Amino acid sequence: MRPTDRSDPAPTTGPDGIPDGLARAVAAAPEDFYDDLVTGLARARADLPADEATFFNRPMGERELVEWLCFQAWYEQQAAIFIGGWLARTPEDDAFTLLARQIRDEARHYQLLMRALDRRGISSLDRWRPEPEWQEWVVGWYPSGDDTLERVAAHNITGEIGARDAMLAVSPRLPVDVAGAVARILPDEEFHLRLGATIVRRYCVTDEARQRVAARVRHTFELEQAGRAAYNRRMARLGLADDPAPASV
Repeated sequence: MRPTDRSDPAPTTGPDGIPDGLARAVAAAPEDFYDDLVTGLARARADLPADEATFFNRPMGERELVEWLCFQAWYEQQAAIFIGGWLARTPEDDAFTLLARQIRDEARHYQLLMRALDRRGISSLDRWRPEPEWQEWVVGWYPSGDDTLERVAAHNITGEIGARDAMLAVSPRLPVDVAGAVARILPDEEFHLRLGATIVRRYCVTDEARQRVAARVRHTFELEQAGRAAYNRRMARLGLADDPAPASV
């Protein structure tokens, strides 16, 4: 893995710190807000240096496969837990029903990934520890939010797009059994994205709400990128990648 080229242009931001693509979404007509938000997020991802755009910028050996499976199983388990925690604070009947289905999906994904780990001699995550950046992102940030709209904006827009795209990126490098599990997971990720779109289009109806949603999407993107950097540092510590460039102060 080459060091990150710090001459690569950073995404441009507006005066409030929101990347320009997301800021344009806030200014868009209400009926265009969700589509423009997703387009702005895609533009922010496209502006990233190549080494920061994906977890998977090297061939994946068996040791990294196990690490990835542990991370992914942990992420799916945590998603079932934190979405379950949302339900008591979800007064919207339609969102409640959709999120209850998503909990079932996340638990099934966890089971599929743990089966892949079990075939490799790992039956639990008890001895595996997430990075602090992953804890901040997944355990700290995703459960937060003042209302359903804020919580869904963070996880079912930024988070689920990132999860889907990462799975698509890594799939060609996976052994047949794991690729099969991912193929079973991906249709659910598309449903989770549609869930997010439905909630945002239905309930994000004021300028103030659009500002809050854009801010949640932006900060989730920042935490996701910190999580990707932490993943690559972890792989370097394990001898599975070159040392990444030091973080800028």
